[in-house]
Amino acid sequence: MTKTATNGYERSWSPAHDEPLSAVVVGSGVRGGLAAEILQSQGWEAAVCDEASEVALDGDPVALVIFVEKSLVEGVRKMKLLGPAPERPPVIVVCEAIRPGEIRVALGAGAMGVVLSGVLGSTLVPCVAAVSAGQVCVPKSQARQVEAASLSARERQILGLVVMGYMNSEIAVQLTVAESTVKSHLSSAFTKLGVRSRHEAVDLILDSERGLGMGILGLGGDPIEGVGSSSG
Repeated sequence: MTKTATNGYERSWSPAHDEPLSAVVVGSGVRGGLAAEILQSQGWEAAVCDEASEVALDGDPVALVIFVEKSLVEGVRKMKLLGPAPERPPVIVVCEAIRPGEIRVALGAGAMGVVLSGVLGSTLVPCVAAVSAGQVCVPKSQARQVEAASLSARERQILGLVVMGYMNSEIAVQLTVAESTVKSHLSSAFTKLGVRSRHEAVDLILDSERGLGMGILGLGGDPIEGVGSSSG
């Protein structure tokens, strides 16, 4: 039976009693070896490459597992070395931490799964199985970040003033609303963006890779620098 994943990559499935499914792990040293051991312990075949540029797709692997050292966005850069998404198996990125907005960036670039290295032993195999079946798999705590945040016009307006350095009391005066109303809108916006503070919100909004397309507006109605102008 032929299975086509959502990225268009096709492979011939092997039933459980036939040859084991295989994956390619991109990660040097102990990390790559550990991921391969985890997969092999569950009956998978796993090859290890030190760099993305060294990946060979011999053996029809069902997934590529890429380790990154810093931000999840680094995995996006490594994926570009593997060629267009339709020409490669589904990609799973393994990282130490996830910053707000990075899940959407990674998925938008063609990743099908994200795994935190701290729970690799319990999550890698289920994630590989999910993406090989055409599913997207991310940590449960990041589920809200799969889709772009749907901010209201007032939330975008208030976030724009936060980016410009206004405090809650100043925003309340500027918009002629109660300060409690400003706090309520910010609390809602922070939840949607997956951030916990004003600093994290500003960092996300102004990030050229993670903050594009949120439509955060300044006082004059112009997009805040570094953020796309879509109405979101």
